[in-house]
Amino acid sequence: MRNTQIGIIGGGQLGMFLLETAIEFPAHISIFDPDPHCSASFFTNSFTQGEFTNPDQIIAFGESCDVIVYETEKVHLGALKQLEKNGKKILASVQSLEWIHDKGIQKEKLKSLGFPVPDFKLVSKEEIQQYNGPFPIVFKWRKDGYDGKGVHIIRSKTDLEKIKATEGMFEELTPIKHEISVLIARDNQGNVAIYPPIEMVFDQEANLVDYLIAPARISSELEKKLIKLSTELAHKCDFEGMYAIEYFVDTSEKILVNEIAPRPHNSGHHTLSANVTSQYEQLIRLALNLPLGSTETLTPCVMVNLIGEGEPGPTQYKGIEKAFTIPNVQYMFYGKSEVRPNRKMGHALILESDINTALNRIQDIRNSLSIISYE
Repeated sequence: MRNTQIGIIGGGQLGMFLLETAIEFPAHISIFDPDPHCSASFFTNSFTQGEFTNPDQIIAFGESCDVIVYETEKVHLGALKQLEKNGKKILASVQSLEWIHDKGIQKEKLKSLGFPVPDFKLVSKEEIQQYNGPFPIVFKWRKDGYDGKGVHIIRSKTDLEKIKATEGMFEELTPIKHEISVLIARDNQGNVAIYPPIEMVFDQEANLVDYLIAPARISSELEKKLIKLSTELAHKCDFEGMYAIEYFVDTSEKILVNEIAPRPHNSGHHTLSANVTSQYEQLIRLALNLPLGSTETLTPCVMVNLIGEGEPGPTQYKGIEKAFTIPNVQYMFYGKSEVRPNRKMGHALILESDINTALNRIQDIRNSLSIISYE
């Protein structure tokens, strides 16, 4: 086996972890990102600055690679199709990105295949403006939503008037008991590696993950259903790559597919330390045509997102010395030079055999560490 040239489109924290993982393999790594100071840029001497929406730049970057992986759905779809025609391997597969990158098309596809999804309706700008109820209802952007952006709970006509969108999707507001993520890797031979379901707890104001619990605190029966459904979905949709499938479990324990990400996911950071094979290593194995790795859990884990606070400005880690005295915690910072409110700046993994002990440590971290701008 010769060294393989892997191109990573996207140099945020996901790209950074992919790069760090790939260094251990027979591979040479290049990064493509609009920001020359992105998280991954500090770890490579092969960096290309370019726009995710510029097909010429994407194709020029991809032509020097054997395999292209991506950490964002924003990447120009036509450019990836051209690279695939030119013999480049793309992960996740272009055919899955084609319908996953638009949440409206994604919902229609899942419904047509018989998978359970919340009731939804695709809407134009005029339909958004004319909607008069019933309320509450959820409005979602069809593209480019992330980290709480692009999801709005609409409780009145006044809330709706604040939406500045040309199109989108209305979705029923599900009475949620659990929000669950299932990570699954699938190769081109149909082999799968699936991780135990992960419980996600959201910050309701910022509408992003506050912390997650792995494995999820759910019944063995519900776990089996989620794993079975995820495996069926991966096979029926002919996945190739690393995927995160997010689910709602409502108050009657009905399972609904919320959305799919065709890439490593924030809900899988814990796999770096808590599982035999991380989600990042699975994708690198797929890129190199190596067998999928074990997803066995080594230790239960609580992952806490470390979020920017206060006014935008240069990054300062206040209380970091005290934070590092908390036992059984691993910190991973993303090297972002500018802090903004609700921006993901790092995460902490609390590695404890007892989940309740781990959960109690969350507040210790919150009380110790804050990521703010210079005063």
